[in-house]
Amino acid sequence: MVRFERLGLFAPVFRVRTPGANEPPFHIPLRKGNNWFRKRLAWDTTEIPPSYEIPSHLDRTQEGYYSVFQLDYLNAVLQGMTLHVKLDAYLDRDKEDAIDWTKNSGVWMRHAEGMAETLRTHEYRRGVSFLCQYISNWYYPRTQGDQRTIQIGAGSFLDRWISINGHGWNWHEKVKDWKPQTAERLFDLTPEKLRHAYDGLAGEQEHCDPLQHWYQLMQFISVRERARLKGDALRAETLRSAAHMLRFLHRDLYGEELPHPNEVTGTIIVHVPELAVRQDARHYLEFVVNRFGLNPQPKLALIVEGQSEERAVEKIFERYFGAHHGIYGIEIIVLGGVDNATGAREDRFRAILRLVDYLHHHQTLTYVILDNENYAKRLKEEAKRAKSIHGSQRYVTRPGYIRIWKDSFEFDNFSCSEIAAAMSIQAQGHTTFTSAEVAACRKAGQNPGSNLQGLYKQKACYGLNKVRLSENLVEIMMSQDSEHTIQRRPIVKTLEHVARLAARNLLPAMSEVWERNQVSKYFGKKRKPPQCAEDGNGLSGDV
Repeated sequence: MVRFERLGLFAPVFRVRTPGANEPPFHIPLRKGNNWFRKRLAWDTTEIPPSYEIPSHLDRTQEGYYSVFQLDYLNAVLQGMTLHVKLDAYLDRDKEDAIDWTKNSGVWMRHAEGMAETLRTHEYRRGVSFLCQYISNWYYPRTQGDQRTIQIGAGSFLDRWISINGHGWNWHEKVKDWKPQTAERLFDLTPEKLRHAYDGLAGEQEHCDPLQHWYQLMQFISVRERARLKGDALRAETLRSAAHMLRFLHRDLYGEELPHPNEVTGTIIVHVPELAVRQDARHYLEFVVNRFGLNPQPKLALIVEGQSEERAVEKIFERYFGAHHGIYGIEIIVLGGVDNATGAREDRFRAILRLVDYLHHHQTLTYVILDNENYAKRLKEEAKRAKSIHGSQRYVTRPGYIRIWKDSFEFDNFSCSEIAAAMSIQAQGHTTFTSAEVAACRKAGQNPGSNLQGLYKQKACYGLNKVRLSENLVEIMMSQDSEHTIQRRPIVKTLEHVARLAARNLLPAMSEVWERNQVSKYFGKKRKPPQCAEDGNGLSGDV
């Protein structure tokens, strides 16, 4: 860096010298009586050509301070002063031809001298870096965020020369006094000049960024984690912040919103997601993570009656499908009984159907499995007529997305002998149950599940743990000695259907796609849109 400074190619923003023993450090923000520039302990090093004495890199009596926004300019200097030699071209030559290294080095040196002369007189990139540094107090905190929050505080720094106390700096007070026209006057800006500077920084950060295709996702990642980037990725992150600052300045000065730094080069035919969506950061993030396949939102919500059904579904996915149901994008919701789904008042079906409607509106398909108890069948009948309140072109759901067992989960999926065996295992030798006793429970009344619990309590003298019963039943079903083929079990067929539905539910990356999904038959049967009638004035009104 000092060598570049001696050559007049690149210099710090300012230099400081070591003060006397009783002189306090140079405080930033400035304190009264502590301005080192007035005390001649610090001096500006941005003039071209330099008029100050440049120290040796071994001299520790003074120090130069650079701006992070000089990275783009520094990269230009490094590229111009770095020679790239492809040695394979020399190896792949006629061995009889000697290499004239003197001639080659002369060509290289003349090129370096010409490049150095160009860099010494090139003010554009220097000016852009100083402009970014000048406006950073007002705009840089806005670039340090995750699209939902920004970091307006600053840390502290202390060395032999400077003491920076960012904790006492009030950004809100600073921006109140900001007049962007001051920067316009000092840097002789015009809309064309500022747009050119912005396009240059935007293009450079995109060119060097190895993560350029992930920029939409990166902007939602916390500043703390982005600061852990290395190499070109970190350089691009810094240049992108600088470009955003110029973008903010351009908007404040000229009232025009420039495109995102990663959308300057090339031609964008369709914005994904749409520009209108990006006004809502949460909605924008949802579409972005959908595009990258990172949205943990369930693709399908499987609503079951109780914990016993939940445990059975979990074990079937683990043992039969070979994976946790979450891998399929399925979330299990336990109602805690049919009554919690149907309610007890006249609008008993409204709550569960409104939940289904809400989930469908948010692209989560919903499948309901209930025992044939109380008002379960009425719920399915009401679902055929329930209209979505979120869309005028569909019903809440499809009849096929509500499964009502003929009797109950246990009796529809397992034989009486299997249920008797599972109950006997659970009784741990205290008593045994027969298939005839279980069959009698099935025939005894409208609630065979309750009858089954009564039988167990009567013979075992304590209550039936239905969760453990479900686990035992699934184990019997998965056994090689099972009397029924597992693929023919209704619960297995149902879960296979559920898994296929979840796999087909691709979360959209655009609002347009989401809208098409909503009016399709996937979430609910289509219905005719509301009819309109003309009033007395010939105007259409809602019926």
